[in-house]
Amino acid sequence: MREYVALFKLRIVALLVFVALVSAVIASKGAFYPERVLILFIAGALASIGASILNHYFDRDIDALSDRTKNRPIPSGRVAPHRACWLGIALVLLSILISSRLNYLTAMYILGGALVYVVVYTIWLKRRSVLNIVIGGAAGSCAVLAGYAAMEGNTSLAAILVALLIFLWTPPHFWAFAIVHKRGYQQASVPMLPVTHGSRRAARLIMMHTILLVQASLLLYALGYFGIVYFTVAAISGLVFAGINARLLLTPSKSWAWKSYKFSGIYLIAIFTAMLLDTVFKQA
Repeated sequence: MREYVALFKLRIVALLVFVALVSAVIASKGAFYPERVLILFIAGALASIGASILNHYFDRDIDALSDRTKNRPIPSGRVAPHRACWLGIALVLLSILISSRLNYLTAMYILGGALVYVVVYTIWLKRRSVLNIVIGGAAGSCAVLAGYAAMEGNTSLAAILVALLIFLWTPPHFWAFAIVHKRGYQQASVPMLPVTHGSRRAARLIMMHTILLVQASLLLYALGYFGIVYFTVAAISGLVFAGINARLLLTPSKSWAWKSYKFSGIYLIAIFTAMLLDTVFKQA
């Protein structure tokens, strides 16, 4: 069982489910609908876990080439590939069946997120294009759209703008990780930006995406979707994130890339928590 759990990528699953649930609370304007939230939680978790397993399945050959990933359950032979494949497919299909109890738009976004991650990112782009993680970032955006759709039954401008944050956040998050693990990607011949264009070019694009991300986060306040609690957290955390990546730009080392990678996760959790608190306070 431990070997199968290792395929789940639980940190990514937890982050996506958190984003989806916060988006649902925002869409419902602080109201709590236990049944809808539970269905969204279960469906989102199953889809994310299923997609993660399929990512391991399709990456098993290149995982065997990298020192960082060669001991994963499938390339090491501890989990049979065909079993992992069928389990991943079954979990994604089950998630669609469960999420359809909410509405078909929510089910569509949950399925879309899984397909983008597995088909578009893992199978198509990861081995072929330096834009792999840029376009693949749309998978995370689907979690936001699913959360809004679960409550609103449609796709509002607010949902699109919040989803944009995930889309802009994903490349700097994973490019920083790729700088740290550049050798592993080189061993597997995966064209991540630091491998194809070098760490310094990657640091420049990380900084550019960070600026766009912070601007997009403040736009939500400027348009009146969130209040002063959100603005304060978004502004302060955005300045810290930009400061770390400015230092990475000056010194594109593994140590600063690791700091950028770690803080990017804190940043995302902070601004979504601020959205949640702001929404709850408005209704109090």
